Amino acid sequence: MTISSMHYAELSEFAYKLPFEDADGNRYAEIDGVRYDALEIVDNRSSGYQGVMFRSAKTGEIVVAHRGTEFKDEFIDDVLRADGGMVATRANQQATDALELTRRAMTRAQSEGVPVTVTGHSLGGCLAQITAAKYGLHSETFNAYGAASLDQRIPEGGRDVVNHVMAADFVSSASHHYGQVKVYASRHDIATLSGAGYGNNERALDRGNLPAAIAVGAVSHSLHNFRDTDGVEADLSVLRDPETRVNAHRFESMIDKFRDEVWAMREGASLGGAVLRGPLGIAEEIGRRLPEKPPESPFKDAHGALLAGGARPFDPRHPDHPGHSMHGAVRAGIERVYAQHGRAYGEDGERTAAALFADARLKGLDQVDHVVAGRGDGAGIDVFAVQGGLTDPAHKRAQVNTDAAAQVPVETSFGQLAQAEQKAAAQEPPQQEQFRAQAARTA
Repeated sequence: MTISSMHYAELSEFAYKLPFEDADGNRYAEIDGVRYDALEIVDNRSSGYQGVMFRSAKTGEIVVAHRGTEFKDEFIDDVLRADGGMVATRANQQATDALELTRRAMTRAQSEGVPVTVTGHSLGGCLAQITAAKYGLHSETFNAYGAASLDQRIPEGGRDVVNHVMAADFVSSASHHYGQVKVYASRHDIATLSGAGYGNNERALDRGNLPAAIAVGAVSHSLHNFRDTDGVEADLSVLRDPETRVNAHRFESMIDKFRDEVWAMREGASLGGAVLRGPLGIAEEIGRRLPEKPPESPFKDAHGALLAGGARPFDPRHPDHPGHSMHGAVRAGIERVYAQHGRAYGEDGERTAAALFADARLKGLDQVDHVVAGRGDGAGIDVFAVQGGLTDPAHKRAQVNTDAAAQVPVETSFGQLAQAEQKAAAQEPPQQEQFRAQAARTA
């Protein structure tokens, strides 16, 4: 993928407004001389979702830009209170529309042999995290509300998403994020936090005036911080200003105090709201905090997705499968490899992705950080899935050959994996029996 962070920021801006219209009536965005054609514009009045599917005229890459939320007083209340609204109740009504537009983009990209990425600012960044997590896509977001605290069972952390945040932005501080977080501290951010009484020291009880800091949050939350324009005036994006990253490191203690306090207040309000809702509310809050997949072993991870009882699908393309995100990462990697080698993705790509995913799971990988191509000859391309650093001797990897994998039906790969994992899970002694054995030894 060749799209820069600056271009993602501009595409996020275009999600707020209709792109330009050429003489033929086609909508487009132009950024640094690169044209991005608007393939589809969605405006769902019932859910409030708005998004734009762009395609780069230069590379053919497709980007889905999810629109954010206008910064108004009710939005501030929505972030900080526990008695209503999308953020407060963690019920993202727009996620279905965002996932559907992204799915259509993936279908189009598959037929064209190009990658898909997602982006967005504020609420749009939250939707970008959701769609990236569900489909295993790369994403860059700007001052996003973190999706890891929603009821989507999305884990915190990961490498597929880069979340750019301003130090004094309370929206991105209020929730944990899917993906890595890059903090930028402008002079305005430092002045805001310092003026609100936050000290740049290690004293844990040194708290500032949170309402005073939030009162000027609109400036830090604005998307213009990441763009080279402030309205119609020329400006310098924090993405290109090294001082902002230096400040983020230099004033890390002060920034952490502010952001931790916002998160703690938000989380406390959520827990308080759960208690007020009674046992059901508490149960819902506990369920929300459970990870999408248990971390004990790669076999237990998929045990719930086996055919026992028919309760859950064994196909990782299904959103309810515990390995859905991992399969999405493999699939996105195979799409890139095929595009780099001038191959149409199609059914062969699906079979290759299924075979590589199955081999990765059987070799103990529980996440995929890289999908890379080895040598290619008349007998296909060797493709590797890697967990860990590419140069790390301790990394885990799996390997398939594209031509060989293309001969194996998707259902066969998934079925063989399910059988192997079911057998391995059945051979693991139950935890209760292990506990009894330990108790007997210590008695």
